[in-house]
Amino acid sequence: MELSELFEDSPGKRVLMSGNEAFARGIFESGVRFAANYPGTPLSEVGDYLKFLSETSDDFTFDYSLNEKVALESCIGASWSGVRTVAMFKHLGLNVAADPLHTFPYSGTNGGMLILCGGDPGILSSTNAQDNRLYSLHTKIPIIEPSTVQECKDSIKEGFKISEKYKIPIYLHVTTRLCHSHGVVTYGIVNEPQKIADFKRDTERYINTLWKAQANQKQYFAKVSQVAKDKGLAYVLNQAKTWQDSDELNNKIGVLTSGICYSYVLQACHKLEITPPILKLGLIFPINREEIYFFVKNNNLKKLLVVEELEPFIETHAKQMFYDNRKAFQELEIHGKEFLPRYGELSTEILIQFFTEHFQVKNKLVLEEINKKLEIVNEIIPTLPIREPTFCPGCPYRPVLYKLKKVISDINKDTGIEFIYGGDIGCYTLAEAYPYQLIDWVICMGAGIGIANGMAHVVDPEKQKLIAFIGDSTLFHTGIQPLINAIKNNIDITIIIFNNDWTAMTGHQETLITPKEVIKRYGSKSKIDSISFDLIKILESFGVESLIITEAYNLEKLGRIFSKNLMKKGTKVIVIKEECTLEKKRRLRRKLQQEEHTDVYYTISESCVKCNECIETLGCPAINARFLDVKDDENQEKQELLYYIDEARCVPKICPGVCKAVCPNNLIYKTIINPQVEEDKK
Repeated sequence: MELSELFEDSPGKRVLMSGNEAFARGIFESGVRFAANYPGTPLSEVGDYLKFLSETSDDFTFDYSLNEKVALESCIGASWSGVRTVAMFKHLGLNVAADPLHTFPYSGTNGGMLILCGGDPGILSSTNAQDNRLYSLHTKIPIIEPSTVQECKDSIKEGFKISEKYKIPIYLHVTTRLCHSHGVVTYGIVNEPQKIADFKRDTERYINTLWKAQANQKQYFAKVSQVAKDKGLAYVLNQAKTWQDSDELNNKIGVLTSGICYSYVLQACHKLEITPPILKLGLIFPINREEIYFFVKNNNLKKLLVVEELEPFIETHAKQMFYDNRKAFQELEIHGKEFLPRYGELSTEILIQFFTEHFQVKNKLVLEEINKKLEIVNEIIPTLPIREPTFCPGCPYRPVLYKLKKVISDINKDTGIEFIYGGDIGCYTLAEAYPYQLIDWVICMGAGIGIANGMAHVVDPEKQKLIAFIGDSTLFHTGIQPLINAIKNNIDITIIIFNNDWTAMTGHQETLITPKEVIKRYGSKSKIDSISFDLIKILESFGVESLIITEAYNLEKLGRIFSKNLMKKGTKVIVIKEECTLEKKRRLRRKLQQEEHTDVYYTISESCVKCNECIETLGCPAINARFLDVKDDENQEKQELLYYIDEARCVPKICPGVCKAVCPNNLIYKTIINPQVEEDKK
């Protein structure tokens, strides 16, 4: 689907789209005036879509903020000025934004305000599986959880209605599977954004100190209580499902669920051929007690099964509710996490196993099939080779890590000094994997330098030295503060900053220092990022005494820099200034389509002695091996291992032959073909 189609004004049109596209469509239809995010999986694409809208619309502005705290605070300001706004980030980003998150709801909102947050229960692209629904226990912010792609769009519009009705922020909770799922969505009416914003001073409302904060807190908690009792909201957001055919065997058992788990429940029920009553919650905090009481009483349930991912959030609320009213529901059993895992994503297969513990199922063959699959999987998985994560072909991080490891090995042999490596969040996190293994911790953004700040004060510099990695986007996110702290104390550390111009790991969103001439533009109506920043000048302004700037592909130069600086005392900052290969490759491809160019190829000689320096030590994925059927001197068939460079993966226009530079036997060759020269020869 073209981006322009996502934002066209065509009510009633039905389009196949992802959950993230549906969120962007819902924001568009809701007449949002301002949105901000820091990109993070699983919601990165929503910001990318809104960037397009921002540059092609006079009435909407989007900002790639430096971090989630800045994004949230920006949206608070827009909301207090009376316009609709959305802040977006992944679950871990809410920790960064937690400071304002706990206070600003006391003052409430004016224009509708949503916080769209993507969870990662499977830890597919994160450092933890944190269940952000638990934030409601101390922020009291109402939580909506969509279950389908259509609901992703609709929940945005309903969320704004609730926010503006009660003048409070609304949290939209979603997880990876729904963000990346696809479904048919029906377009709705597009509302025009409010163009004129106006902030009206109210010191008692907006200044949360002493008695003012207590008074605002009391009013805020009262509003949230009203949301819990709002029958209209429960009717719109929550949904009870009853099946057309009755199930006499299981009519005393019901299911309580929400979000993507609702889809798993439906699939499991269909496969097991059971039809229990199901209550799907869309508003999962505050929970409408009366609705759940009615669901249990109306269906005369003796057992309630709660299906949710990670923590027993809904289950705990349900057990508390029915315990408080135990006289009326003393025979009711509530089950959930004693059968379901508290870690990882749920699935249809897991629920099938769960349901067979409680329901009398007709289709028992399904469970047998699942058990056979599990037996096969458990037998195959231990025999599968482990696929290590790796950098893209031509990635500028690879030669840096390769040379760094070589130099450190030499230093260790000469001095016995051990090096400790602080890792951070970005593509360079892959340095923890084979063949580099140059990371000792990965906790959160900025912690690579942050943890090293304390460690440098206590380790013996004659025995251990510290190196911390960080990228340019992460540096401005939460790395600036620990960097300045290290410079302030002049701790003994080498900080390597990978300046690749993009937030590459989440989809190549521009950063504060991305050159404006290389940013892909959809239009010119948004001027929010018209100012350019220079990383080197910023670092120079911090007073770094040892600041080195270098490119990535010159191995000899890298070797000299590392050998000269790693053993120096004090804070050393080395900036690797080299654009991300993928983004540079895309731009060059567009350029080369318009002009004649020279073709460059790297090939491995058939005389290769297979020392494995290029494959195992450098680790370039463009270098592969295959077996060829050949005949020996006695004309007997045999297989011979051949190393080769995959031309489809090699990026010779960007990487100037690092593989050739590392080959100790000079058996990797460079070939240049100039179309014009070949034509002249003819």
